[in-house]
Order: sequence, then C-alpha cells, then structure tokens
Amino acid sequence: MIMLPTVARKDLCIAFSKELPRYFHKHEVDAILEEVKKYPKKHLLISLLWQTGARVSEILNIRVKDIDFYGKAIRITTLKQKKRPQRVIPVKGNLLGLLGTHIATNELKRDYRILNITRQRAFQIVKEAVLKADFDIERAHPHTFRHSFAVYAVLSGVPILVVKNWLGHSNIQNTLIYTQVLGNDTKQFIENMDF
Repeated sequence: MIMLPTVARKDLCIAFSKELPRYFHKHEVDAILEEVKKYPKKHLLISLLWQTGARVSEILNIRVKDIDFYGKAIRITTLKQKKRPQRVIPVKGNLLGLLGTHIATNELKRDYRILNITRQRAFQIVKEAVLKADFDIERAHPHTFRHSFAVYAVLSGVPILVVKNWLGHSNIQNTLIYTQVLGNDTKQFIENMDF
C-alpha cells in the first residue's frame, strides 16, 4: 500500500472537497471558436484563453515582445501574485500563426499590447460567442476557458506540477482540483489494463 505524506493527504482532501469548476469540453470550444472565426480579434482572444490557460487580465497584458516565435512560447506575467513572477507557456503553431498574422496586419511594435481592448470588452466578446454557440450562460466567462485548459491538460496526461506552473498557481491545492475529472472522463483506460 502506498502512503502519501501527511501534508499531501491533507492537500488532496482539501482539493477533492471542492466542487470542480465549470469548464468546456474540446468540441464545445471548437464550436465557440467557429462562431468567431470571421472576426480575427475575437478569435485570437478566445484562442489565447483556451490555449494558454491564462487569466483574461494576463492575456490583455501580453505584448509583442512576450512572444517567442522560434521557441514556440509566450511569456505571461502572473498578475495575481505580489512579485509579479513570469511564467513561460509553450504554444502550438496554429496559435503562433494567428498571433503572427494579427501582429503583421495591425503593424504592432515590440512594446505594443497584442490585444488593445478592455477587460469588460473581453468579457462581452466571450459571452456573445458562448451564447451564439448555444451554450449555457453560467459558462459564458473568460475564466471558464482557464478551467477548460487545465482539465484538458490533465486529461491529456500533462503532469500536475507542469499544469500548476502553466497556470501560475502558487499552491498545488489550487491545481489538484482538476484531477477530479479523471474519475469520470478516463474510465475507458481501465479497459486497457490487464489484471
């Protein structure tokens, strides 16, 4: 029998006593992105929320110089912590393509913010897109994409400590809550186990 250290057991109990936050499945995010595909700025906002797991305020703080096209990563400043540490989130080529096109089209300089919109406008864009895709109003929030990113990462087998770093959590307890989804969404893996 494997015993967890006392602190870890306590962390797990706290994490599992919390309700799993609302999130989108990948096919739902695809449907939302389909609703905004004709609007490059809206599409970019939702793509950044979905593919980085960053908070909306952090997304709106990204500048051209924070994007590493060669290293395929974005440097995000964690705004929720006092010392404002930075974290590096790897990104896929499709998101880099959207960013490159947006930067070129809008002739953005190195110090320019990628998205020059307010937080309120970002909320409005997300709400409109989610409702147009015919999903419930309770999930029509930028933070839902952060939860969706975390759940998708866990389901994809990303180690929990990596997810913690990507999200910029200072405490692992905040990240452990996403492992609750494993019980429901990975039942098919038991079939491949030979007892």
